[in-house]
Amino acid sequence: MSTLTAVVPVVVMLVMGMVMRMTGFLSRQCINDLKTLVAMVMLTVTVFNALATADFSMSTLQMVLVMLVIDVVPFLIGFAIRPLFPEKRRRYIPFLMSMYEGGMLVYPLYTNMCGADRLSNVAILDISGVLFGFGVWMNMLAAQECGEPMSVRGTFRKALSSPTFIAAVLGLFCGLTGIVKWLLHTPAGPLYQGVESIITAPMSALILLAVGYDLDLRPAKIKEVLQPIGARFVIQAFAFIAGVMAVKRLFPGNTAMLAAVMLYISAPSGFSTAAYIKDPEGGSYVATTNSLYVIITIVMYAVATYVYERM
Repeated sequence: MSTLTAVVPVVVMLVMGMVMRMTGFLSRQCINDLKTLVAMVMLTVTVFNALATADFSMSTLQMVLVMLVIDVVPFLIGFAIRPLFPEKRRRYIPFLMSMYEGGMLVYPLYTNMCGADRLSNVAILDISGVLFGFGVWMNMLAAQECGEPMSVRGTFRKALSSPTFIAAVLGLFCGLTGIVKWLLHTPAGPLYQGVESIITAPMSALILLAVGYDLDLRPAKIKEVLQPIGARFVIQAFAFIAGVMAVKRLFPGNTAMLAAVMLYISAPSGFSTAAYIKDPEGGSYVATTNSLYVIITIVMYAVATYVYERM
């Protein structure tokens, strides 16, 4: 598969999403419903299957720890640089500087690039993100917007209500015990694979359509979000270097894992972030920042595809 062959379908779906918005062919409610379907059903199954079929080793556990640092440090830096931003936007900066939209962006892009059979590479990178993101990061945002104090009980309760968090925990259990791998070698294996495939197959097209729908390329919008996009790009450049160095040391010669970390760390913050923000202008600010950051992700997608094919 050439780099062009990998990139053009992605761009077409993004443009199609923009056309759907401009023509009014799909409503905002329809797009929100598609996102819910992807997040609650398709992504949940994808995360579970990727972790349940992953190969866990000491290198894998070390990479999870590296990614945990890469998840947490930009979050802390985000708090430190808040004074550099307009006062009405400062509260969102730590959340825009940290975490990655793995499930609703990197998973489908990586599947297009390397195939579903290598998706466990992204799942390994996403373990710390899922646990920290749904266990702490997302709940801190929700508490901030509601004016509520953070508590261990509240954080744990909210995490347990997240289908993705539950799928990640169950996937880790099955991956470490080898239950699903055993199942795949039984007569029930093809049945499991068939069900998993038919549920997750439309995910790439649907989420890229939704991302394109949210892309707003008007000059006024672009000008407003250039500062957080630039700040995230600089911070994540250091995270990118750390991630690539870790992969080269822990997984030498594994170009599929190298492509995974290149793509993963180039992703924007979570798309669902805006859903927790009560201020409509603040929500638009966050959503536009993340949507436009996808352009950087697509560029890196092309680079990662080239690296994967040539190395």
